[in-house]
Amino acid sequence: MSGWEALSEGTQDVFRDLGTRNPKVIRKISTARLTKAIRESQFYGYDDCSPFTWLIFEYERRKTQRNWTLAIIGLIIAVVGIIASLIK
Repeated sequence: MSGWEALSEGTQDVFRDLGTRNPKVIRKISTARLTKAIRESQFYGYDDCSPFTWLIFEYERRKTQRNWTLAIIGLIIAVVGIIASLIK
């Protein structure tokens, strides 16, 4: 596994943390570290394995969750704006 040895210690830690499948440990991984691990894995050719798909899945899950949160906040702001304009 020459690709594994080429990865930095931080990226290897991200893969190990994802491998635990412990939600508390996975939640502690910052999105910036996930993004860095994705880029580095693709650079060194470590993107054709199962751990990489876990990495992509976690990144996509966070991205989707963030988008839903922003959509709900935007909806709340829009409703408050409409109610405020009707009251005046």
